Amino acid sequence: MPFPYEYISDERVKQLLTWPKAFEVVERAMASVSTGDAFQTTRKVVPVGNQPNLLFVMPGYLKDPKYGALVSMVFTKYGGNPKRQPPLPIIHADMAYMDEETGVTKAVIACNEAMEWVTAAASVTATKHLHGPDCGKPNRILAVIGAGHQGRIHAIAFQKYFNFAEVRIWNRTASKAENVAGELNKKFNKTVFTASPTVEECVRNADVIITATDAVQTLVKYPWVKKGAHINAIGVSPFATELDADTYKASKIYCDYKEGAEAELKHISALGGKFEGQVGDVITGKIPAPSVDDTSIFQSLGMPMEYCAIARLIYDLHKGKK
Repeated sequence: MPFPYEYISDERVKQLLTWPKAFEVVERAMASVSTGDAFQTTRKVVPVGNQPNLLFVMPGYLKDPKYGALVSMVFTKYGGNPKRQPPLPIIHADMAYMDEETGVTKAVIACNEAMEWVTAAASVTATKHLHGPDCGKPNRILAVIGAGHQGRIHAIAFQKYFNFAEVRIWNRTASKAENVAGELNKKFNKTVFTASPTVEECVRNADVIITATDAVQTLVKYPWVKKGAHINAIGVSPFATELDADTYKASKIYCDYKEGAEAELKHISALGGKFEGQVGDVITGKIPAPSVDDTSIFQSLGMPMEYCAIARLIYDLHKGKK
């Protein structure tokens, strides 16, 4: 008996998505927490077995005529997967896209590819509203800490939207940063991407900073951060931060949704960091954006609304509706 729903693979998702659409849907999702159209819970985490393996569940409903959807996004994190033969990704994700009227599943959408796009698009959206849409103007510098999947796709998304004059990439394994820089120079037919030998050299004088690592120790120190810079902190750990305490204390910090920050980012508040509010509240004008002299941080978590919007976009594109 055939499945009563469709399966949309990562390969199909990659064919369908474009950056302009990704930026549009994620901006709408981030604004929804301020407009009252977001219905979601904090993500639930279930330990699996005796290993430090985790199952994350992110259900939600976005009320919107264009990008509204009822979705449950689930992903697993198995740290030992790269050591398997053959190696497997640490993260595996899928979304169940359900009919809003009946609750019946209409499609299961592979979410590994979409997760990368959503996370990068959220950082672009936060940077646009917290730091300004012209932050890629002449002589502006982007620093990317981490050359893995998220570091690479952030570099691509930010160059697509802002067109930085210089993009520095640092990675613990230097050859990986060099390889990504070379690959992206070819992709964009430019020479703006370079590999930095140290985190300090990568970060100093940068206008926008992205931290996208699995580090369990501090990487970025406050004396290196340019006054008025904007930081997108992607790596989230309940035990460690990629930014030092002084950077948090000296910056205006924003989250994607308040409930998630209250549940998962208590350790940042314990360091002396103060959350100003949600990026969505800046988008809708409920709270002001930072001034040009303020150093700002978007502490990224990810939230169900982003996956509702991207699932609706993917499904409609797949069906030829958009």
